[in-house]
Amino acid sequence: MKSATKESTPDFIVKMPKCELHRHLAGCITPELIVELAERFAVPVPSRDLEELDRLVVLRQPMETLQQVLACFHLFMGLFTSPRVVRYVTERVIDDAARDGIRYLELRFSPGFVANSHGLNLVDVMDAVVAGAAAAATRNAMTVPLIAIASREMGAAVCLETFRLAADYLPHVVAVDLAGDEDGFPPELFVEAFELARSAGLAATVHAGEQANPGNVRTAVEKLHATRIGHGIRVVDEPEIMELLKTRRVALEISVTSNYIVGAVPTPAEHPVGRLMEAGVPVTINSDDPALFGITLSSELSQFARLWGHSRGDLVRNQLESLDHAFASPAEIGLARQELHHWWNRV
Repeated sequence: MKSATKESTPDFIVKMPKCELHRHLAGCITPELIVELAERFAVPVPSRDLEELDRLVVLRQPMETLQQVLACFHLFMGLFTSPRVVRYVTERVIDDAARDGIRYLELRFSPGFVANSHGLNLVDVMDAVVAGAAAAATRNAMTVPLIAIASREMGAAVCLETFRLAADYLPHVVAVDLAGDEDGFPPELFVEAFELARSAGLAATVHAGEQANPGNVRTAVEKLHATRIGHGIRVVDEPEIMELLKTRRVALEISVTSNYIVGAVPTPAEHPVGRLMEAGVPVTINSDDPALFGITLSSELSQFARLWGHSRGDLVRNQLESLDHAFASPAEIGLARQELHHWWNRV
């Protein structure tokens, strides 16, 4: 599968004011940005040749092994050499999102991931991401709330520490997320951390049910109080769990290309998003890691429309429904909704 480009994406979709709820900071680092970091901050990089970097950090075909993705993220980790770099990366990836017409962007990041390679202070990392997001959001007239991620593999204590730190950054950080190895670290291990987040006023989304046990989705909703699920596509063969999501209006953050590249679906056309929608499960469309997969949100929406026969009106309705599940304040969500309505009325 060749990733869609701006040239093959309808102009209507490129220009539409868009909403994205599932995008990782590290997964937005393009080869061009890697070169910029080398030139501006003397960040050590494996190459300054864009074609070589493209081969190293952009995945356009299904992975043969998980090591391919891990190698990319190991490289990304090494780029965060200082808080100045962290802020610069944050600003640049939001600028890139703005160029794709995204007006509301929930950007998620793992403080531990960013800090790890060069031993950065976690508070300095949080300060840098928050400052970078605020600056880029202001100059692009965007709304960019943040989501703090904890990695399952780092254990329950680190998850609790991450969420406690995230709570100190309300309202800039609006939610928490749990990512990583579902099989080895089931949701039940993290109940205390999610209770802390909930009591602090943070919303919750959880990576669950992409390739692993769909029962993790139920647990994330019932025990971790998740109101959105990252991926979650394995529930398609579980009518009771789909009914739970439908009844509680828990949205799945769907990323078709990402699911294909990591081997969760055999082809994009065989993705279960159509069946999930038919079952009444709330669905949002996202890019996940756009630079890593060589895509944009516009190209994902174009693929979504092409494969499942959605009209322009269907896409606008999907974007409006995605905003129903956004984590920002009602006032900020209302502004994004109003902008999309005004644009749709003019075209």
